[in-house]
Amino acid sequence: MELVRHPNALTKAFSLMHQHGVLAAYLPQWSQIVGQMQFDLFHVYTVDEHSMRLLKHIHSFSFAKNREKHPICCEVLPRLQKPELLIIAAIFHDIGKGRGGDHSEIGEGEAYKFCIQHGLPKAEANLVAWLVRNHLLMSVTAQKRDIQDPEVITEFAKQVKTEEYLEFLVCLTVADICATNPELWNSWKRSLLTDLFYSTQRALRRGLEHPVDARERIRHNQHQASAVLRAQGFTQRQVDLLWQRFKADYFLRHTHQQLAWHAQGILEQHSEGEPLILISPKPTRGGTEVFVYTKDQPALFATVVAELDRRNFNIHDAQVMVSKDDYILDTFIISDQNNQPIETRRHEQVIKHLQHVIKDGRLTKIKVRRTPRNLVHFKVRTRAEFIETKNNKSTMMELVALDTPGLLASVGATFAELGIHLHAAKITTIGERAEDLFIITSPDYKPLDEELKQTLGSKLKENLSKLAPN
Repeated sequence: MELVRHPNALTKAFSLMHQHGVLAAYLPQWSQIVGQMQFDLFHVYTVDEHSMRLLKHIHSFSFAKNREKHPICCEVLPRLQKPELLIIAAIFHDIGKGRGGDHSEIGEGEAYKFCIQHGLPKAEANLVAWLVRNHLLMSVTAQKRDIQDPEVITEFAKQVKTEEYLEFLVCLTVADICATNPELWNSWKRSLLTDLFYSTQRALRRGLEHPVDARERIRHNQHQASAVLRAQGFTQRQVDLLWQRFKADYFLRHTHQQLAWHAQGILEQHSEGEPLILISPKPTRGGTEVFVYTKDQPALFATVVAELDRRNFNIHDAQVMVSKDDYILDTFIISDQNNQPIETRRHEQVIKHLQHVIKDGRLTKIKVRRTPRNLVHFKVRTRAEFIETKNNKSTMMELVALDTPGLLASVGATFAELGIHLHAAKITTIGERAEDLFIITSPDYKPLDEELKQTLGSKLKENLSKLAPN
């Protein structure tokens, strides 16, 4: 334990111990991950090399020069009272891989045993074991759940329990992502984890017995947005007349800055019968935010995503909403082929293309592109799983498939073909796998029955197979 606590342990000692077999001799479990390959695009290193890199990333959080890239971790790490617990968790987080079963559960037990054997108090052993067991929790929550939903934040905060656990977890999570694949860490993931961290921190400080009330959040967002709009010269009556057409969820799922931006665009630019497309001049979550406001029409989502796909844009997130009077309020976060925000000079062109396809009303033919060479040798079985939502008014579908070009456009076209309504989407790519979540309803706006679920699952497999590697 003295070695683990030494300031040079992360940069010198562990690398040398690993290189000369000392670590494997001291920890027999470590020998089982040495040289162990991981056959996917998500992991580019062997398990042992990944863990060594993870330790180095943790060390990098100690330096102010890395604050711009890792602001939370550089702020949090220096105030951890027992940073050695984070190091132990890092060593054990993947140590259970390759032995069958859940590697997090295997590592949890072995980490706890190690801590007790080395004289750590049970409270510290419990923290390390919890970190190992839940080292994927924050990443999965940020990427696959709606972190704008207060209920999601409350649920996550209950799992984390304390602010101390949250601070340890965010450092382990960020280091794990960075050590998995250098290309995985980007401003999009940083923004998601930042939002989740601070939302959870506020929830924990408020107390889990006092969760955020949705109505309170709505009132706050409206009040803040109204102040911005009045400062821009709009009257409260103009704002109220517009907002009375929108459902409560709209004010819950957007920030007050988004509410003000949308309202300004609609009040200043929207003409009856013309689709309004707004593109934020500032990068949002590492991409470009596109807002679509128009009268609802069949296959609108499919039309928009097919056009974005045709222009070779990546879609990171999609939020789909409809007003009380059937106007669509859709938000997309997109990037170019290099995962960078769209250049400002291209914004007007994007607006014109989207307005054209929406007014045309015909679903753009999906552009079949050659599958990237690095995906050709991977096989991911297309799988659609259905989960009833808490309010029992819609169905959640989780789609797992190979992340081929045109995937989201094909999914949108399938929804349109079956008359299925899309209410929200969460887009996640993990290596070669797309793991996307969709909130959907049947043609009569009810949860999908078993027959429609089977039909949709079969149709998705059929249509996505046409995008298979060539």
